[in-house]
Amino acid sequence: MPSPGNGNRDAGHRPGGSESLAAGGRTALRGALVTSLWTAGSRVLGFLRDALMAAFFGVTPVTGAFALAWVVPNLFRRLFGEGAVGAAVLPALARAREEAGEDAARGLFARFHGFLLLLLLALTAGGEGLLLSVLAARPPGSGRWTLELAAILLPYVVPICLTALLAAPQHQSGRFLLPALAPALLNLVWISTLLGLRFSSEEPALGLGDARRLCLALVAGGLLQWLLQAPGLRAAGYPLRPAFRPGDGRVRRALRSFFPALLGLAVVQVHLALDQVLVQMLVDEAANTYTWLANRLLQLPLALVGIAAATGTLPLFARLSAQGRYEELGRSAARTLESTLLLILAAAAGLFVLALPVVTVLFEHGAFTPGDSEVLARTLRAYLWGLPFAAAAGILTRLRQARGDYRGPAWIAGAVVPVNLVLDLLLLEPDFVEGAGYATSAALALQALLLLRGLPGLGIRLPLRPLRLLRLALPAAAALAAAGGAAALLASAAATPAGLALAVLAGLGASLGSAARLFPAEWRELRAGLGRSGKGDRRPSPGEDRRQGESGDP
Repeated sequence: MPSPGNGNRDAGHRPGGSESLAAGGRTALRGALVTSLWTAGSRVLGFLRDALMAAFFGVTPVTGAFALAWVVPNLFRRLFGEGAVGAAVLPALARAREEAGEDAARGLFARFHGFLLLLLLALTAGGEGLLLSVLAARPPGSGRWTLELAAILLPYVVPICLTALLAAPQHQSGRFLLPALAPALLNLVWISTLLGLRFSSEEPALGLGDARRLCLALVAGGLLQWLLQAPGLRAAGYPLRPAFRPGDGRVRRALRSFFPALLGLAVVQVHLALDQVLVQMLVDEAANTYTWLANRLLQLPLALVGIAAATGTLPLFARLSAQGRYEELGRSAARTLESTLLLILAAAAGLFVLALPVVTVLFEHGAFTPGDSEVLARTLRAYLWGLPFAAAAGILTRLRQARGDYRGPAWIAGAVVPVNLVLDLLLLEPDFVEGAGYATSAALALQALLLLRGLPGLGIRLPLRPLRLLRLALPAAAALAAAGGAAALLASAAATPAGLALAVLAGLGASLGSAARLFPAEWRELRAGLGRSGKGDRRPSPGEDRRQGESGDP
């Protein structure tokens, strides 16, 4: 890891350094916008799928069993697809490219591909053996259902983790489209399977046999997501075939970084998984359905803003760190953090005030009752307090990992999980499901503060100004007032699709209008980036690549 004392290797000391940063920043913004726009489409499909799940299955022990069974494959999906692979592989690819050229980066990728494939196959085989042995001794009931569905779903981790790996070189070369499309493909498979099950069933609600068939369809959806990445990987110039041979020091360094990267980014998903288990144990065997659906709603702003920003900027962070340009790295990270907080606070405020109308419109159909909507809305509001901290923690973790610090975020992640556990045990009661949300929000706030505190020791100084940070909350206040006022005027009509759309538009207009007045430079950059994001992915010509230095901007 380069020492913090090398921070003078900056733009002023590199020919074309500022131009390269600008170009790399444009790629980061375009990558974040492409990811965000396609993620928005995927999340719309995700809401449809969740609405169908609630309507067709209801809040039942079968739904609770499926939600718990989905925890492990979904944990792998989020960790690998939204962080750990990119955090470990992208900096390693950037260093290999800097030190030894493109061929070295391709060789590193092929060997890491082979290692990950063997690791995943071994983990899946071991996990299946463990699940089947426990299942054989388990008496009938919802606990057995959970193990049974988990055994069907576990092979999903192989294709989804490889999908994430194939996305890393695409991101490095400025291609974000196919990785961003993968979640939408899974949602299409999920929705079509649910509709087929519903139309072929004569029962009022779907049952355990339908849940089994849904799990099989999701494994097939994972294979389709994996195959979707092949054209993008070829276009980026990287090999499709994994290499099963020993590597050099770069491979070992990437492997040493991989597991701490996994732990550093695992904390949010570990919190949510822990919440589901404890809610089912301490509240009710079906109550974890509320935490599952609340987290699904939480993922919309987190994916559209926080994860998209982290995905788009990680290649830039990796390049600047590999080149020793730490002052530029700090400036870039500060701008990313400010922009993310500006958007995530406004989204959280709007969703907070419209929680009950949103839940009613999306889920209150079929077997999902008005009482269920009340509990789910309260649970969602509890989780929303932690949303800005979750987004900030994701960016700060990737920043530290790009700088070569993998152990710090991993230790912090491990330290805050017991905090969440203790708070869950203190707050959860039979009629207080939302206690899990407050516990997770407090743990996420602690994680973000600890991650921020350790940056100066890595030679990274974020030029954040306290008064400017306070101004970031003003568009959120405008969204809260406008959306809440519109909902109050609409009264019961706010819980209809048309009324909810009007309230959302009121909050969106108020937040965007105030953001444009308070932050005109950022607003202009966002509009310009939106225009560029519509141009699609393409590979730069060799002349363009030379003119842009190592920015990777297409």
